[in-house]
Amino acid sequence: MYNNVLLKHINKPYLTYDDRTVSTTSDSSSPGTPWSKVFPVPQMDLSLMDKEHTDEVFSLISGSFFRDEPLNKCLCFELPDEPVEFTSLAIKTALQDKCSYVAIDTVTQKVVAVILNIIKSKNDETNPWDVSQFKSEKLRYILKVLKCVHGNVDLFQTFDTDHLLHIIVVTIDENYRGLRLTEKLIHSSLERAKQLGIKAAFSEATSLYSSKAFRKLGFQIYNEVIYSKYDETRLSNLGEHDRCVLVATNID
Repeated sequence: MYNNVLLKHINKPYLTYDDRTVSTTSDSSSPGTPWSKVFPVPQMDLSLMDKEHTDEVFSLISGSFFRDEPLNKCLCFELPDEPVEFTSLAIKTALQDKCSYVAIDTVTQKVVAVILNIIKSKNDETNPWDVSQFKSEKLRYILKVLKCVHGNVDLFQTFDTDHLLHIIVVTIDENYRGLRLTEKLIHSSLERAKQLGIKAAFSEATSLYSSKAFRKLGFQIYNEVIYSKYDETRLSNLGEHDRCVLVATNID
């Protein structure tokens, strides 16, 4: 359960967490040295992402996310340049929809984690995520995997809604893992979506860690792609991160 501070301050721009009061087991999004071995444990502010955070968020995604996320790591992106087109579009769209969060170390004022969310509408006539527009073959490949995991599932119909919160990226600075920031960022995003009248949320969880974090917060699995069955040549050595799962939940 999350700190009561979240519920008391959900309408304020900053949500403060003192991580000395929570479990210090490894963060659900990725492994790392437990903060129980490092003192003092840092205090975090969770803030709605704004334009002022753009550069730090860009660096965090281009570096940490594309370097460490298992599927990205498996495909060996050329960093930092190859993911730029995806990262730029993701941040631009997330800023427009005003429902993404950053975690800021209150001492250093550094952005150490981010969750990028966008709002998908049933009646959208254009698709900014059209696979063919990306120059990088690896980006196109991953987006095809993410499209495949939806199969024949229509989440708009499943949740009887015209709008869905789509969680597209969650990433944590490697020095701040083990603070359960993934779960806090997801939880804050769901509360924000509720404020905006959005009834459901979904994500394509590409690793075991992210899948566990979503399941802890009540997300259910609606479909999955086993990587080795999808592509035995390129995706057969992902170990415990052996599948991509489509997860979704009601927001109430």
